[in-house]
Amino acid sequence: MTAGMTLAEAIAALVAEKRAVGYKYDAEAQVLARFEAFSRGQFPGLDTLTEASVQAWIAAARRRGVKAATLQGLAAPVRGLARWLGRRGVAAYLLPMATLPRPVRYVPHIYTEAELAALFAQTDRCHYCSEVPLRHLVMPVLFRTIYACGLRCSEARLLRVGDVDLDTGVLQIRDAKGGKDRQVPVSGALHTPSRRLPRPGRRATGPGGMVLPRQAHPAPDPQ
Repeated sequence: MTAGMTLAEAIAALVAEKRAVGYKYDAEAQVLARFEAFSRGQFPGLDTLTEASVQAWIAAARRRGVKAATLQGLAAPVRGLARWLGRRGVAAYLLPMATLPRPVRYVPHIYTEAELAALFAQTDRCHYCSEVPLRHLVMPVLFRTIYACGLRCSEARLLRVGDVDLDTGVLQIRDAKGGKDRQVPVSGALHTPSRRLPRPGRRATGPGGMVLPRQAHPAPDPQ
């Protein structure tokens, strides 16, 4: 490694460089940290990427039975590290793109109006359950919000009180795909069911409280 830089130091420098130009690079940093630990354990003293170390990393993933898309996600940051090292004059093995299987193309299901009506009717049948006391209130809003606002499931689930402005009809989606934030308009039809949800007490969670909680919140502060 150039100038005595270890593999861990090279990874830290790459991550810092990516973040300095605006990339979040959290998931990739986690993969590279795992790769460094794997390489340190299987190839002690190795401070670069060799064909043996990279192929062993891929083989270990294959033995775990990961899907093709996951395998690509484990290989891409390692390829990026190899390119980064190569630009600095360090010999590093670059895994060929054709080595890994291509993920199966996802074919979305387009719901008919009848299917949507049946889905929402079923969510409206959710009844009160003492173990999940807010389920009958959350489920109708959750599925309608995903559909009407075009949200990913995790985006709807992680909405917080401070991210929702029903007066202006805007949702603030934070830390979405690619680490980006965005604003999403809320249709008028969602306003009424959304207002039925209980609001958390200020002392309990404040504006950071979950909009779609799994459990009941403590009672609001006394005035």
